[in-house]
Amino acid sequence: MGRTRVATIATTLAGTSRAIHRAIRATDPARAASLTQLRDTGWELTQLTAELTDLVALLADYTGRHTDQPERVRRADGGPAGEDLAHASRHLTSLRRSLDIAHTEARDYYTALSHLNPAQLPP
Repeated sequence: MGRTRVATIATTLAGTSRAIHRAIRATDPARAASLTQLRDTGWELTQLTAELTDLVALLADYTGRHTDQPERVRRADGGPAGEDLAHASRHLTSLRRSLDIAHTEARDYYTALSHLNPAQLPP
């Protein structure tokens, strides 16, 4: 993964995070979302968790390359970085498992909503 690619991913993530934050803050909790809006959001959440899982796998690969050559990386205090790289790798593994669970839950949420239609109310 080149430096430009990492910078592009980081910039995209920053923009996406801000956009999601703004969208959540702009939502009126007193106004319920329609089933269609919930279903659409569930689908996008499924896509987002899948993409985040792929991103973590990419970061794990990149981090692993540094782990394979720990002598090329030093801690800020000048000490060896091997232990810190190992911790970072373990955290990415844990994050990947959590995102896999989140993706499954988002998919199940979307699937459950996909079986629903608004009830026809009597006049």
